[in-house]
Amino acid sequence: MIIFRPTSHPRDKLDVGYRLSRSGLAVAYGQTNITFLGPIIADISIATDSHQVNITYSNVTSPSVELRNPNGFEVCCLGNQTCRSNGTVWVATPASQITGAPLTISLTIPESCIGKTINGLRYLWRETPCLFKQAVIYSTLDSNLPAPPYIKFF
Repeated sequence: MIIFRPTSHPRDKLDVGYRLSRSGLAVAYGQTNITFLGPIIADISIATDSHQVNITYSNVTSPSVELRNPNGFEVCCLGNQTCRSNGTVWVATPASQITGAPLTISLTIPESCIGKTINGLRYLWRETPCLFKQAVIYSTLDSNLPAPPYIKFF
């Protein structure tokens, strides 16, 4: 199960209004050519050697994703209970785009977690995870639509 961060307070109300107007057109008025969601995860796979995690996004919301910077992903490999109860044990994991796979992001697992079980993965899971409009993953159909923050426990 992937948990999306329920509480966020946007600094720019214009962005919220933009998304609400787009979703209203699509949902309430049935307009099918409106993009109103950022990239949504379709699959997360961990390599058997625990050196890499691949995150594939759904092509329903965007034909490809834009990786704006490599920071924002974190993994936890200190046991399921520790990962769930301690927010300080998470380790930054750099992201890169995979050539020829426009919907997949690859994460390189830090040395401290290699050979251990990956118990959790999170994206922008902080109160202020990045600079304004500088999230990691954005839709290529609409550059104002970032992927939402999430956390997944394995």
